[in-house]
Amino acid sequence: MPKTATGSEPRRANPRKSRSRANLLLSIIILLILIVGITAWRTDNYLWRFPSSHGNSPLRALVMDQLALNYPDPSFTTNITNALNGAGYSADFSGPTMTAVDTFRQLPKQGYNLVIIRAHTGSSQSIITAEPYSTSEFVADQLAGRLVPAQVEGGPLYFALTPKFVRQSMMGSFPESTIIVMGCSALEGSQDIASAFLDRGANFFVGWDNSVSIIHTDVSTVALVRMLSAGSNLPEATNRAGGTDPVYGAKLQYLDWNTLVRSRTSDLISKLLVWVVLASFLVIGPTTVFAAPKLIASLDSLRERVVTRRKEKLASNDDQRVKK
Repeated sequence: MPKTATGSEPRRANPRKSRSRANLLLSIIILLILIVGITAWRTDNYLWRFPSSHGNSPLRALVMDQLALNYPDPSFTTNITNALNGAGYSADFSGPTMTAVDTFRQLPKQGYNLVIIRAHTGSSQSIITAEPYSTSEFVADQLAGRLVPAQVEGGPLYFALTPKFVRQSMMGSFPESTIIVMGCSALEGSQDIASAFLDRGANFFVGWDNSVSIIHTDVSTVALVRMLSAGSNLPEATNRAGGTDPVYGAKLQYLDWNTLVRSRTSDLISKLLVWVVLASFLVIGPTTVFAAPKLIASLDSLRERVVTRRKEKLASNDDQRVKK
């Protein structure tokens, strides 16, 4: 057996300890990957998206008037069309139809830069269409909670689109569009319907933070588009055009994609910190259980050595006294 310069044998690495450390490191890495994956899944993976390519295509706008069936407003139609043309948009108009659900389903693929939805909003920020409700239509969407029945002031039932419908049933992506929903409370509380449209590719969502009267939302929406055509940016135009509704007190608000991402990132970091703390307990806890007996045995051995040395020192002192 070869010796070192000091005459002692070289230490060999303990394969069992090395294997245990490698397994522990691998477990931690896998656990962290699972934490990040689960947390990202909980946020629906909507923290990033590829930028849309606009090219030199002309600006296009669509007005979807679901209220024209029971609350027609010819002056709104004329004023909003003129305002859009003045802002440089090629404006299209879509009135209430018996196939409103499918029209909304195909909406992102149509390539509109601005979409104005004149419709009532129901509970859970659902958009009420003009398509009559039927239990035998769109069964899969109904079972999944993407479509729900809704009525206004005790009237007939219509299909209403939930945020789930926007996320899961709409086809294609908006080309970084601006979405204006003129119904009540579209930007109140959880802002689910706004987040759903932004997740579908829109850059801005404009809506009311409370109940709003039809006259006030019609006038404010036209004023908003006129201000945009005059060169105001959307936050400024939203603040100036959407005065407080004198009937219900609602104010016009907006949510943009960047603000949504910052909010979700902050929430993701908070969740990750919680998961990391829990994971630390899960990893360190079992390790402590296995290591505790060895640690206690080492402490007992150290204590015995200290006691033995103390006794030896006392005995040595006694021998010296006897010799004297």
